[in-house]
Parts: sequence; C-alpha cells; structure tokens
Amino acid sequence: MNSKLKGYTVRIGRVHPHLWRAAFDLNDLVVKQDSHPETSVADFGALKFSLMLRELLRFKVVGDLTLVRPALHLNLTQIREEAQSHMGLKERGWQSAVESIFPFKLNQVKVQDGSLLYLSDRTASKPIQLTRVFMTARNVRNLAAAKRTYPSPITMEGMLFDTGRVWFKGEADFLREPYVAAHGDIRLQQVPLDRLSPLAQEYQLKTTGGFLSLQGSMEYTPEGQTAHLSDVELEGLRLDYVTSGATKAVEKQHAQQAVKLAEKVRNAPKLRLDIDVLRLKNSQFGFENRRTTPSYRVFMSHLNLDLEHLSNHQGAQHSDFHARGDLMGSGTTTLKGRIRSTARPADFAVSLEVEDAKLVDLNGMLMAHAGVDVADGLFSLYTEIAVKNGQVEGYVKPLIKNLRISDRQKDVAKPFRQRMKLHGMQFLANLFKNHSTHAVATVAHISGSTGGPKTSEWEVIRKLIGNGIFQAILPGFLSPSKTVAAPAPETHPRLALKPD
Repeated sequence: MNSKLKGYTVRIGRVHPHLWRAAFDLNDLVVKQDSHPETSVADFGALKFSLMLRELLRFKVVGDLTLVRPALHLNLTQIREEAQSHMGLKERGWQSAVESIFPFKLNQVKVQDGSLLYLSDRTASKPIQLTRVFMTARNVRNLAAAKRTYPSPITMEGMLFDTGRVWFKGEADFLREPYVAAHGDIRLQQVPLDRLSPLAQEYQLKTTGGFLSLQGSMEYTPEGQTAHLSDVELEGLRLDYVTSGATKAVEKQHAQQAVKLAEKVRNAPKLRLDIDVLRLKNSQFGFENRRTTPSYRVFMSHLNLDLEHLSNHQGAQHSDFHARGDLMGSGTTTLKGRIRSTARPADFAVSLEVEDAKLVDLNGMLMAHAGVDVADGLFSLYTEIAVKNGQVEGYVKPLIKNLRISDRQKDVAKPFRQRMKLHGMQFLANLFKNHSTHAVATVAHISGSTGGPKTSEWEVIRKLIGNGIFQAILPGFLSPSKTVAAPAPETHPRLALKPD
C-alpha cells in the first residue's frame, strides 16, 4: 500500500484473515501525511475485504469492501498542504493502494459509522463534523457504462453538527475521468448553524443559534455542477454585521473578495444554482457599529422572509421577496419587491414600510451621528424605489410622532450648552409639527444614475442608503428646522444618487 501512495503513509495494526471465504480484515489502520506526521488524517476501525458470494453464482468474481468506523481528521495546515500541491487525489494513488492488497475488483463499498471532522483553533470548542455516516455504493466496477450515465446506486445518511440530519440518494459513476461523478436527491433537516460562528467571525459576522433545512437535487460532474433546491429554510438565526476601526481595512478586502466571487458565480457556465423558495423564519438581523462614540446596534427582530425564484443564471423571471419584522423590536416593518439578481445593469424594485418604532431605542445611533438623543417619540418610514436601465426613481417619507427631545431627568448631567441646544430643537419640532396629528414629516424624492452598466445591485443599495435614504431620514428628527408639515408635491426635496 505504501509503495503506491505518494505523500502519505499507512500503518496497519493487525491483519485478520478468513481463508474459508477468501476474506480478510485490516484492523486499526492509520493514515498520516508525510509532511505533517504528528497527527493522523484518517483512522479506520477496520477495512473488511471479501468476495461477493452472490456474484459468484453468476460467474462474476468481484469483491466487497466495508469501512468500519472510518474517521477523517482535517486541519487547516493539512488542507493548505494539499491545496498547494500540484498533485491531484488520483495521482496520490489511493485507489491503487487499495487494489494492491486485494486481488479482485471491488464492486460494492460500504461505510459503517463513519465521521468527518474539521479542526482549527477557532472551531476547537464547536467542531465542524459529520458523524454516524452509513453509506452503500453498489456496482462500482460497471465498465460498460455509457458516457454521462450513472450505473452505481448510492445511498448515504448521517448526522451533521451532532443533531442535524443529512440524506443523499442517487447514482454515481466511480470510473468517470478525471474524478467521480454523481447525482441524486439531497435533504438536510434541522442542521444547527452555531458551528459556523467561529468561521463567520473572520468576516465580521456574529451569529447565534439558527437551524438549516433544505431539500432538492444535485449533480456533480467534471463537466459542471448543478443544484436545484426546491425549499431552503433558515429558522431562529441571529446575525449581526460588526464594524469597527480596527477591522476597516480587512472589511474593504472582504468586500472586494465578495464582489469577485459574485461575479465569478454569476452566469458561470459550469455552475448552476436554482432555489425555488428561500425562507427565513423568526430570525434577527442587525448592524453593530463600533467605529462611533458611542457604539450602537440597529436590528430587525422577529424577521420572516420569503424569497422565490432565485438563480445564479440570467433569465426573464424576477425573484420576488416579502419580509416582515420589527425594527428595534417595536416598529412593525414590511419589505416587499422583486429583483433580477443576475441582470446588468441592476434591476429591482422595493417597497418598505416602518411604523411606530420607538425613537428612544435609536438613541445610540442619534448620539453617534448627531450628538443628540430623545426622550420620547415614534418613528415611521415609507419608501418606494425602482432601479431599471441604469436609472433610479423613488421617494422616502420619514414621519416622527410625539417627538420629545429634551427632558429634565434625562439631560440633568449634560453641559449647559448642550441642554440649550436640545431645548432649541424641541422648540423647532413643536413649531413645525402638524398639531392635529402631532407629527413632523417630510418627503424626499430620489433620482439619478446608478453609476454605469456594470454596477451591481449591492453597489446601488449601498449608495441609496448612504446618499439617499439616510439623507432623507435624518432631517426628519435631527434637524426639525429643515422639515415641513404635509408638504405639497412641488416642494418635495430631490436627492440625487451620487457616486461616493
């Protein structure tokens, strides 16, 4: 076996022959990477070789291999070593190593209680692992298989991240060149996502809880990979994007990498991903800003989202979405619209309504960006924006109800000048509010170019938030002197979507 392998070494603890049925077992088998021999990359309770007696009755001499408790251990160092090597898995000689010790061709392979474990410093407390794997592959030596057919039935089930379940049922072509091809149905059930939190932290993402379930079909071949998922569901996920001064440079780097990856996947000829329905249930998404003083967090709780007809390939069909949640736990929020994610230039339309969010819950953001906080009030926002053919059109209408900026108990420790500023803002808010509704409102129109035919939808959304929506919202409750009550259409301010 070792004479056939390149870069790896096998050690066998014991050989147990069964001469009467032309079989033998290799017990306590260990595989180590030559460049990093301190830890094993694989351990096997046993490799059991035997003749398939049923096939002998049909005058076929083929063998059966059962892998008992195979455990693969992968760490980042070993993976990098393999990735930097110019030698593929086939050239490593794994198949030749197995065939060299058994004189008959293998036609059936079974896995009993297998496991796959990924180890790193970040995942030590919550390892990423697939356990309790049971798999059966039959007819693996069908040399008469026609090209692009799958002669070998295969079934697999296991436990993903300790409690999640995974199933695969399909067919494979183990003799396809340059590597194995397979297709079939796949299903995941209640896979816990907390195991991915250490990896997410590298991208300023803080995750807690969450479960993933999905079902669909997939095909993996040397010519290309496709996946058609009929239903994908994320439940109970809490995710925050955390930004800080210390991570500013790496955030820019990650953003550039994300853009490159998105462009690589978009309309990729050898990769196709289609999702009929993507659901997000009872989740919470937030943005935590540690660059400002004070730091603050804005979040959407009780979030439910339905996204239909998602694909990485361009087509005539739009992806429709509808979401509902609570801004800062209090403001009922509805988001709906459509997007053609593969379109160039960007093509989407969105409608957003936020009703009666408590302003005191936004005090962290107000203090960070305007140096003021409020004592009471409700914030609502209504906006509709459409982007098509390189142009954006829409409006933003923020509405403030029962605004109370100054409060003796809240402001008692503040400097005299700041207290006077708050009293002045309170006076202006009272002056310009609609006294029948006790609301301060403004409407801003947004229009302009999206920045070019290659601008992505994410770039457009970023510019809208930075140069359009935020500019329209802030005057509503930070500078009451610039607001008007119930403005006429011709007096609406117009905000251009300017590049950064």
